[in-house]
Amino acid sequence: MGVPKFYRWISERYPCLSQVLKEHQIPEFDNLYLDMNGIIHQCSHPNDDDVHFRISEDKIFADIFHYLEVLFRIIKPRKVFFMAVDGVAPRAKMNQQRGRRFRSAKEAEDKIKKALEKGETLPTEARFDSNCITPGTEFMARLHEHLKYFVNMKISTDKSWQGVTVYLSGHETPGEGEHKIMEFIRSEKAKPHHDPNTRHCLYGLDADLIMLGLTSHEAHFALLREEVRFGGKKSQRACAPEETTFHLLHLSLMREYIDYEFSPVKDKISFEYDIERIIDDWILMGFLVGNDFIPHLPHLHINHDALPLLYRTYMAILPELGGYINENGHLNLKRFEKYLTRLSDFDREHFSEVFVDLKWFESKVGNKYLNEAAGIAAEEARKNKQKKQKAQENSICLAALEKNEGEATPKTVLEDEPEDDDLFETEFRQYKRTYYMTKMGVEVVSDDFLADQAECYVQAIQWILHYYYHGVQSWSWYYPYHYAPYLSDIRNISELKIKFELGKPFMPFEQLLAVLPAASKDLLPKCYQHLMISQDSPIIEYYPLDFKTDLNGKQQEWEAVVLIPFIDEKRLLQAMESCNKCLKEEEKRRNTHSACLMYWYDKDAEFQYLSPWPEKFPAVERCHTRLYLEEPHGTQKLYMGNAVPPTKVAYIGDKEQSIWLKEVQGISEQYQRRKGIIIHETSIVVYAQLLTGNRYQLNQNGEVYLEKQWSKQVLPFVYQTVVKDIKAFDSRFSNIKTLDDLFPPGSTAFMLGSPYYGCMGEVQDSRDVITEGRIRVVFNIPCEPQLDPLIQNQHKYSVKYNPAYILASRLGVSGYLVSRFTGSIFIGRGSKKNPHGDHKANVGLNLKFNKKNEEVPGYTKKVGNEWMYSSAVEQLLAEYLERVPELFNYIAKNSQEDIFYEDDIWPGEDENGAEKVQEIVAWLKAHPVSALSRSSCDLQILDAAIVEKIEEEIEKCKVCSLTSL
Repeated sequence: MGVPKFYRWISERYPCLSQVLKEHQIPEFDNLYLDMNGIIHQCSHPNDDDVHFRISEDKIFADIFHYLEVLFRIIKPRKVFFMAVDGVAPRAKMNQQRGRRFRSAKEAEDKIKKALEKGETLPTEARFDSNCITPGTEFMARLHEHLKYFVNMKISTDKSWQGVTVYLSGHETPGEGEHKIMEFIRSEKAKPHHDPNTRHCLYGLDADLIMLGLTSHEAHFALLREEVRFGGKKSQRACAPEETTFHLLHLSLMREYIDYEFSPVKDKISFEYDIERIIDDWILMGFLVGNDFIPHLPHLHINHDALPLLYRTYMAILPELGGYINENGHLNLKRFEKYLTRLSDFDREHFSEVFVDLKWFESKVGNKYLNEAAGIAAEEARKNKQKKQKAQENSICLAALEKNEGEATPKTVLEDEPEDDDLFETEFRQYKRTYYMTKMGVEVVSDDFLADQAECYVQAIQWILHYYYHGVQSWSWYYPYHYAPYLSDIRNISELKIKFELGKPFMPFEQLLAVLPAASKDLLPKCYQHLMISQDSPIIEYYPLDFKTDLNGKQQEWEAVVLIPFIDEKRLLQAMESCNKCLKEEEKRRNTHSACLMYWYDKDAEFQYLSPWPEKFPAVERCHTRLYLEEPHGTQKLYMGNAVPPTKVAYIGDKEQSIWLKEVQGISEQYQRRKGIIIHETSIVVYAQLLTGNRYQLNQNGEVYLEKQWSKQVLPFVYQTVVKDIKAFDSRFSNIKTLDDLFPPGSTAFMLGSPYYGCMGEVQDSRDVITEGRIRVVFNIPCEPQLDPLIQNQHKYSVKYNPAYILASRLGVSGYLVSRFTGSIFIGRGSKKNPHGDHKANVGLNLKFNKKNEEVPGYTKKVGNEWMYSSAVEQLLAEYLERVPELFNYIAKNSQEDIFYEDDIWPGEDENGAEKVQEIVAWLKAHPVSALSRSSCDLQILDAAIVEKIEEEIEKCKVCSLTSL
């Protein structure tokens, strides 16, 4: 689930929350959990803005495997590695999935259309449809088989995986990935021997993982995610995990921040202050700004300070509630209603700003009511009020006659309320009425309608709380509106009876039909496809080809509400029923649910695990995997008890004092500006070297010990920010006491010295030399390719590039034509005086790209500001010139033009310019030049001939190695 802009807000509000991950500063974790869909999306379509991007399926799988290996290597889980792929989601989530997939298909179509209008030549291979990352598709079925292969391969061949239990919850297991992970954590906590000090690390991209992690109330929980930069241009995530900066977000620190945020209420409440319950209420408040299951409340946006408003209101009302609102995932409706009532003041405050603008505009245009409907409503309200006041006056007059005539009539009863107050309330009611009529399409905003809105919204909040704390309470429930009600209309909810029917999850193909647009129909079995495109389909209205979006107060297009109809479950299933019998056997197998898979290493088991794609991935010849649906505590301290580091007091002169003040000021500003922490007055500065890692050393007794390695740089730290008495323990080193422990026979070692640096070897029995502090290792010395002759003679194989004027002189044309034809040339339809539409065809060779600073290796090269061309370009231009010399002649005579036109180039009546352009475009598409890859001009790329020579040398080495074996 996503909460838009939530991660950015907490990152700015709590600046110390995220820690940049450095290899030697990674805490030890027991369990690592991966929300896999973020990895799958990143490895399959990293840049949706590039319509030229294509990727093969085996490359996607290989990249996913690599990403998993890197994450495992970074965290090194000790006990559990849990991979969760999104399965069939609850119905409440499907509405958001449906909107996202419809928007994705439309955006892809629009980008392709724009590229073609610009005359760009797109690759002939099919574009990767990201909508295939949905349970039940052929792609997901193949990915699941490859993930099973990957797990078996790693457990069998990688020792770091062999002490860990690996879980794979694939697309066939119902539920969202992150919620399947939380279900696993809840089930582990319920076991009698659960260790409360289990250290969890959860990888994922959704900001709501913070809330999910906090619902566990686990003491040691951290989130791992890629670095996100805010502000400026949108930047693409790095494709390779090695190039990615990872951040670790410690939820234990988040708990402290929340405690500090709400600490002002400690002395104001009459009941016990419990940080666990405060956290539960904090999670509840996060739902009110909208998420994947419900829309945001009107005008309540994170970037408009919605969260501080929610927190201020909570702290103001909590002393009056008598307890907390969120009781372990169950709403206390009476307290929730009081909170919403106080929060509803925001509706009036927001409208008052609008109302002031209306009054100002009214004074300018001279119209008492800008809103005609509001004017009618105001007049009716005024008449009713006058009638009541008239009756009130009459009754008072009658009462006065019975008393002394001189007795004064109470002034407060007869006195009119200010006219502006009446007008404000009338306008406010009509303002909300207009919202419901325009957004939700209702004709009459009755009390029953508002009561239904309130009940639906509260029911949604309760469903989400259950989902977070207890798992799915209803697979079929969903919020039935695109918009949320006003806060001031969520009333009379304290006596509501909220119940859910569990139901059952959709089957994979049912979800596919429920969430996919018609543009992605090929992802479904053929027997269902007509339901999305045929006009005779009973559910055709659920697949509009065009639809509207509504920003609804948001700023980014991706935040807009996608206005497509909600799926009627009964109608969908009825329409599918007649098609189900036409499914093939393979499709029936895909349309099933299955349990989570559990793997572990078993040295006694040995069998061959066949590859799902033998041409790309080898079989696991010796698979040691079993499949199925404690270490001592140590303490490490730098100083014990009252012991302190040695100190020395010296006289401080003016120069030293100036340096001191400058240093302290710099540290104070860094803490305040970057971390939001005021460190107050500083009297002590500690100069220290950071720990960079550990190194094994051997003492005279033959014992192995760890020696800390310190940074050479000495850094200043103010004393009040130094955390003392840190307990640290790393179980990986606790059992290593001797060289035998460090290098057991059969273990793998790498040479870090000369002459065989980097070679891998196997430790042998070293009992005869180990007393001398030595071990025996047999290294495998690979055959190295002999590249020195190639380096010395690479000029012989390099592509020769020449400036444009040399090619021009050889071809008998101008340098301008060489430059123009190697770039882009656009030809429009009709003539310059009488153009026919906006369509333009690009007949340039597209071998250089100035704006993108890209070149085509082997053809073009940019040296400084000058373009250079190879002999291949000369041959290509010669062939082009021979085909259409009239095009070259026309462009040479009209060099000042940016766009050329068919009828101007081929003006004769017997000439058909449109056909000529089509022939040129067809020739260019069929020519190998259209499939050439381009690269940045800033890169140094080896020419293809040199790469071939390197490959030949490597092949010789392989033959040499095989011969020696």
